[in-house]
Amino acid sequence: MWYSSILPQMSYSGVISRLLPILACVLLAVVAHAGPARFAFTVNGLDFSLSRYQVESDGQLRHLGHIPLRKSPPAVVMDPSGRFVLAISKAEGLINVFRLDPANGDLTPVPGSPFETRARSPFDIVFHPSGRFVYVAARFGGVGAYAFDGESGIVTPLPGSPFKAQKRTRSVVMHPSGRFIYAVNGYSNSVSAYAVDPQSGVLREMPDSPFSVAEIDAIDYRALKMEDVPAGAGGIPYHMALDPAGRFAFVVNWAAASVSVFRIDPDNGRLAAVVGSPFFTGFNPYSVTVHPSGRFVYVTQWSTSKIAVHALDPHTGRLSPVSGSPFASGGIGPVALVFNVEGSRVYVPNYESNDVALLDVDTTTGVLQLRETIKTRSGPWDLALAGGRAVAAQSPQLIAARGTAGLALFDGAKGDLSVMATAKTDGAVQAVAVRPDGHFAYAANAGSNTLTALRIGSAGLSVVAGGTVATGRRPAAMAIDVNGWYLYAVNSDDDTLTAWHLDPDSGMPRPVQRAPVRTGRQPVAVTLDPAARYAFVVNAGSNDISVFRYLASAMPLLTDSRKYGSPFAAGKEPVALAVEPNGHYAYVANAASNDISAYRIHHQSGALSALPGSPFKTAKRPVDLTVHPSGRWLFVANRDVSQVSIHAIEKGLGALALAARELKLPVQPGSLRLGPKGDILWVLSEDGRRLLRLAVEGTTGGLTLLSDESLEQPIADLAVVAGSRR
Repeated sequence: MWYSSILPQMSYSGVISRLLPILACVLLAVVAHAGPARFAFTVNGLDFSLSRYQVESDGQLRHLGHIPLRKSPPAVVMDPSGRFVLAISKAEGLINVFRLDPANGDLTPVPGSPFETRARSPFDIVFHPSGRFVYVAARFGGVGAYAFDGESGIVTPLPGSPFKAQKRTRSVVMHPSGRFIYAVNGYSNSVSAYAVDPQSGVLREMPDSPFSVAEIDAIDYRALKMEDVPAGAGGIPYHMALDPAGRFAFVVNWAAASVSVFRIDPDNGRLAAVVGSPFFTGFNPYSVTVHPSGRFVYVTQWSTSKIAVHALDPHTGRLSPVSGSPFASGGIGPVALVFNVEGSRVYVPNYESNDVALLDVDTTTGVLQLRETIKTRSGPWDLALAGGRAVAAQSPQLIAARGTAGLALFDGAKGDLSVMATAKTDGAVQAVAVRPDGHFAYAANAGSNTLTALRIGSAGLSVVAGGTVATGRRPAAMAIDVNGWYLYAVNSDDDTLTAWHLDPDSGMPRPVQRAPVRTGRQPVAVTLDPAARYAFVVNAGSNDISVFRYLASAMPLLTDSRKYGSPFAAGKEPVALAVEPNGHYAYVANAASNDISAYRIHHQSGALSALPGSPFKTAKRPVDLTVHPSGRWLFVANRDVSQVSIHAIEKGLGALALAARELKLPVQPGSLRLGPKGDILWVLSEDGRRLLRLAVEGTTGGLTLLSDESLEQPIADLAVVAGSRR
């Protein structure tokens, strides 16, 4: 253990006196974040948003939506109690504070948020272990210090804040004891060090501060295209981290390709470089993080998009590369590393490729193994993990479009499909969509070319007063983004896509500007990617896919990606499209050519490029398809052979394996709907008069018929109600 080297040199009481403050703070953090992470949050610097994710039991991230922020948010942090999420906005000098709902990951701004930092260009944020104080590194203002109210979430500047540092302060770290705080000065080649008043949180700079990071030979910054960097910037220290015991500090030097290592004096917090420091780590190191065990140091390399891993000598502080280092980050431009509590996995936001990588960690060797990446909003800059409260699983409900009979609500857990509620709308309902929170449903009325909003409540279904609006001619399909902000409908007879903003309280649809927009010929389906950045419209009449882009984090899609190649060719008579949960690949069912077109989705434009081997053969007349929430299997409804085929999705490549398994059905399938957990697959027959319920085997993707129900009224479309309303 790390403390074995100091035991012979100190009395028992001396050891205890030094360990108690650290152990107390560590205990507070452990209590606050006991159990596995249930939610994750990233700040996205290019579209000014905060993304929310569900953390699955295996560590996978699944999108829950995003929240608009003010300009350029570079950092996000949880408070030690685990009740609040804080994100800073660099361009406007703000701290955004949200209260976390531990049951579903929802975030609610606290009264008064966002709060003024009174410090120019805040770039990093850290909490005192007590949770009573929070600090920011301000690039043009030193270190901002604030009182944090653990009940209300209100942030108040402390007297004397911001506290003076040197040039371009861009990283701030807190000693685990809560007694010291350190700030990295990027353009002064130094670290400013402060003592923290335990009662007031006010900072007092240490007598020997600032500490030089490293002696660096002269660097030609102009050659590096860094004309604004002053001559005294040295290696341009970028980021800092401490080991969990608070014995060593690590600073990465962007221009010097190195890590400076310091021993921390436990009495006064002063820094002293260890023998051999700085240590080579690879070009353009951006951030540094220490493994929860304290045995390994991880450095993200911006220019190579890799992660260097160093073993830490607990006695000397020397670093040595582990076997196989550096390791691929899974994307482009890695900017941060966040470990789970056990240190068995790490999440890496990749700023340039708009994704978050999940890597498994060998806790014995420190070696990394890329598992997957999930596409997210533009420019993910930082990530925070949060615990939560386990919630008992609720059985999903089904809502069915039944033509002139209107809508019907069923209990999806029962095989008898007894009707729980019904509602009539304006005309024959041909399509239905449900808002993700489960509070509202929307019916497309093809006969009257209208859209009707309905409330889903304890009393059943009720039409929203004034909630019927005009669509284009013959609305054929609809989709709602993961936030529940916007609804989109394709209109088959006038080749358009219409968009509405959905009022969060009343559910009322309101037209957005510049809609409708033109699509290809005879659009029959619309699908959004999991991060709500792109919309894909399937044009059966022109055999292609139109792609539309969102303009910003809080605006609907209004721009066709024509300059990126839209529309993109598909097979004959494309009828359905599905995007796998990580947002890398899209799959299109081509009914007339009996195959599946597979595409890679470009991370910046949404442009589609065919995967090697595409199109992939399937059985006769594929009319619908859906991807399992694990991203491992694609289920395809093949009408003319009365079966569902199961295609394995090749990890990391997106290619489809030949259907190794299929389930013969007693009906011709027309559409497929997966339950939210992926354990149930509903199959609606082509004529809409029978509904099959299939069990999905979680390991193999195999299917088993559970029930086969005849319907009194034929169903044209079906949606799963899986929100948080009940």
